[in-house]
Amino acid sequence: MTTPLFSSYSERLIALKKTRMDFAVQVLLGHYLEPLGINPFTVYLNTLQRFPSQEVESSQTLFDETMACVEKQSLPTYTQGLSQLSSKRYSFAAEDRLKTLDLIAFEKIVIDIVATLTQKPAIELSLRPLRPLTAEDVHGALKVHAPDINASGVYVTSFIELGAGQRLVSSSEGLVEYLLGYFQDDVIPYHSEGSHQGIYTARFSGEDRHVHPQLITTDLNDLVIRIVPDFLG
Repeated sequence: MTTPLFSSYSERLIALKKTRMDFAVQVLLGHYLEPLGINPFTVYLNTLQRFPSQEVESSQTLFDETMACVEKQSLPTYTQGLSQLSSKRYSFAAEDRLKTLDLIAFEKIVIDIVATLTQKPAIELSLRPLRPLTAEDVHGALKVHAPDINASGVYVTSFIELGAGQRLVSSSEGLVEYLLGYFQDDVIPYHSEGSHQGIYTARFSGEDRHVHPQLITTDLNDLVIRIVPDFLG
């Protein structure tokens, strides 16, 4: 973003804690897992029943596991050989074990997230709903919190990867209507890095000449962090 919305990491973290727990967990997990290419919704913490059984007793996505620990304000202690990170639900097979992150490293990530979100000023643990909103509400909040951004000239465009460096535009919406669509479903959208989405100055364009000069996809997270506290019920 040309003009950062936050002057420091600590300022951004305080603002993040004023959003909602599910979104905050996604943001913090993304910080740790995206550089490793890990999607917390498609990787699982699988845990066996107690010895001598070899049956998998529970299988949670990394997101759900982290959410549960934050909600309970509980610091996890995982046991090697009893739990493993897997690419398949309810699998303990060696070939499905995650190669890019081990169990203890994940434990440290969860501990850090729990500590970060529950340290005063702590995030509210209840999932407050977003109040009913209009396009004018979203546009007004963007003008207040990001006055340098002309929201009317921002389009969020998604792509389908075709392979061999080719991709096809699958959707393109103005920033206000895009955010409002999520908010009306009581969803606070998280935006990850990647070529699946981009920010442009022209609708349905994926051309370099229309790439937005101020925003990239992950900048939308900071915009959302700024405006969402105004919308929580």
